[in-house]
Formats: sequence, C-alpha cells, structure tokens
Amino acid sequence: MRGTPISLRLRLIISIALVLIVILLPGSVIVYWHALHEVDVEMRAALAVGENTVHNAVDDAEEADSPLLRHLELLVADFDGNRHLRASLVGRNGQVLYQSTPKLPGDPAPEWFYTLLAAKPIKANLDLPYPFTHVGAIVLETDSHNEISEVWDDATLTLAILVIFCGLNALLVYWVTGRALRPLDAVSEGFNGLGAGNYALRVEERGPRELALLCRGFNQMAEQLAQAEDRKHRLEHQLAAVQEEERSELARDLHDEIGPLLFAVGVDLSVVQYDEAVRDTAIATRIESIRESIARMYKDVKAILGRLRPATLVDLGLLQAAENLVSFWQPRYPKVEFQLQVPADRFGMPTDDAIYHLILESFSNALRHGQPSHIDVSVTTVEEHILVSIKDNGTGLKPQRNAPGFGLIGMQERVQSLGGTLTVQNCATGSGVVVSARLPLPAAEGLTGASTGARARQAVQP
Repeated sequence: MRGTPISLRLRLIISIALVLIVILLPGSVIVYWHALHEVDVEMRAALAVGENTVHNAVDDAEEADSPLLRHLELLVADFDGNRHLRASLVGRNGQVLYQSTPKLPGDPAPEWFYTLLAAKPIKANLDLPYPFTHVGAIVLETDSHNEISEVWDDATLTLAILVIFCGLNALLVYWVTGRALRPLDAVSEGFNGLGAGNYALRVEERGPRELALLCRGFNQMAEQLAQAEDRKHRLEHQLAAVQEEERSELARDLHDEIGPLLFAVGVDLSVVQYDEAVRDTAIATRIESIRESIARMYKDVKAILGRLRPATLVDLGLLQAAENLVSFWQPRYPKVEFQLQVPADRFGMPTDDAIYHLILESFSNALRHGQPSHIDVSVTTVEEHILVSIKDNGTGLKPQRNAPGFGLIGMQERVQSLGGTLTVQNCATGSGVVVSARLPLPAAEGLTGASTGARARQAVQP
C-alpha cells in the first residue's frame, strides 16, 4: 500500500538540505585541518615566547638579588596561569624541583573534541648557563586545552549561526515556493471538481509563467468539457424526443390499425357464432374460444399502449400514471405490496416522463428478476433537486459478466438528458435493489412544497 506522496515544497526543502549537507562535509574536513594547524601554530608560538622569556631571565641572573635557586623558582612561577605552557625546574638527577600551574579553561571543550584535536605535547629542554649549570634545566611543555576550548567556542558559535541560517533559509524557501506553487493547489482542486462533474470551475491565471500557462490550459480544458457536456445533454434530449416520437408512432399504429382489426375480427366472429347454421354445433364453441382470445389480445394491446404512451401522464399527472402502473402489475403479482409516495403536483412533461419511466423500468426489473414482496416508491424535493427512490426487497443484483441491459441504459440516458445522476445498487441491508435518481427541479414548473398534494397508495396482500 503506497503512502501519502511528499509535497513538492517539502521535496525542494529536502533537496536543499541534502545539498547543504554535501557542501558541509568537505567544509567540515577543511575546518578540521585548519583547526589542527592553528592549534599547532599557537603552541609553537607560545613555546618560542616561553624560551625567550627563560633566556632573558637567565641572562639577567647576575643582577638578581635573590639566591640562584630562588631566582629559578621565581622564573618558573612566572609561568603560573599561562594559557599554553607548563614550566618545570628539573634537577640534574631528573627530579622535578618546581613546576608551574597552567590556567584551566573556563568553559572546557568536551573530551571527545579534545581527543579529536589534541596533538602530542611539544617539549623544550633549556640547559641553564653558568652559574646555574649545577642546578639542572628548565623544561617547557605545551598544553593545548585552552586553545582547543577556544576552537570549540568558535565551532559552536559557527554551528549556531549555520543552524539559524539553514532554518531561515528553509522557512524562506517554504514561503517562496508556497507562493509560487499556490496555483498548483488551485489546479489540483479544480481537477477534483472536474472529476465530480463540475465543469464550471475556473482557476486564476497567476504565478510564474509556466504555472500561468498550466492554469490557462486547465481553463481551456474545463471550457471544452463544459461545451461537450452541454452538447451531450442536447443530444440526449434529442434522442429522448426521437424515442418518444417513435413510441408515440408505434402506439398510434397499434391503436389505429391493430385495434380496429381485432375489433372487426371480434364482430365477424360474433356474426358467425350466432348464425343459425353453426349456433348449436361444435364450431360455435370454437368461435367463443377465439373471441375470448381476441378479447385478451385487445386488452393486452391496450396495456401496451398505456406503457408506450400513458394518456394519464399527459392528462392527470405523474401520481395517477404511477397508480395506474401499480394497477397494471397488482393483479399479475397479488402477493407483492406496493407503496407509493408521489406528489400530485407536476414537474413538467420531460421530468414527469423520465420519473414515470424510471418507475416503469424498476417495476419491470424487480418483478421479473428479483421476486420481491415489497416495492417502495418515493419522489421528494430537496432544495433545487428531485429525489427519486424505488426500493424492493428482492434477491438483488447479480454479478454482470456482460454489458448492462437496455433498460438500465435507457434509464441512465433519460436521467442524464435532464442533467441528473442515477445509481442502481443493492440495498445496504443486503436484500433487494435501490434505484436512486437526482434530477434538477425545473424552475418554471417546480413543486411548491416537498409534500404538497402528496398521496399514497398501498396494496396489501389479500
């Protein structure tokens, strides 16, 4: 499972940090060698100064008032508190007669840092001239603790400045890149909106030239998608109109041609049936059976006419058409309970026709394939939309290996032609199917209330 991708701004900051680290590595090596060199130079300079001090003091010994040994002790004591040298008076037998105490650093460096920079102490044995030859020698030894502490102070100060600089640099980069890349956030939100079907979104063309061109391209794409969506809706309206014309023409043909022919055949059979020559024969019984079949055929033709172009939808409205549809199916499925919650107000012919055919197709699919015992139809208005729900408690949808049927395609096309959305899925309870449609409420012919004039019809199991 892939994690959340890193933002572009964070990637830039990480890249800059890596570049700084790469630069700091050789810089740190150079600083280290420079510090070693400075410590060594400072120690040798301090040793040279100490040698001159000893030589000058010994040369002036003839003018000193103190005894010779005391004079040497005072000379060594002059090195007490020295930051870089330790002086020792060593007798001829190698015994240390007197030794100075160097100054301890006030803020000593960590031991690991001292180990990193400290070199082997440098010693200088200064043989004493006459009249001190019988006493011994003075030994000077370097002590780099104070110098390394100074280097440590400089390093921590430099590091603090570097950290502050890098922090400010990171904040500056984050702020600058945030302002520069802000159009990308708008474009990203715009793509999310386009994915949701909102083709009216536009982004402001600002930022660097490349991003401004990207925003302009996004706006052009959104405009083209909006135009394509508008053309699709117009084509769907035209297709629905053509389909309605074909259905109306087919209904007229059935009504004007097949209906009269069936009626004429029924009349002819009646004449033949009551003819004296066949009244009491077996032919009359056969003719009566044929008349009954023709009557059923005529009734079925009328039912087909009602499904092709229900006159009640035009004359009495959606509620009456839905009730007639229930009346059509109820005798055929007496064990099924139908529940209607449909407003008596009209939404306009295109919208009423789409809702009616949604109910018609949902009834047909549920009763023929789902074996339900209850079908619930609800048509309500919420703000500027019409919500249609047809729910049953049948066996539910089965996995489709092939393309969806023409009924579902027709439902989808009708809803999309009005600018709405349609979902067909199994109920959350796991039993049955729910067909849900969301249609825009026509401004001129919308409902005055969500339940104004609403009536319900319920047919229970006998």
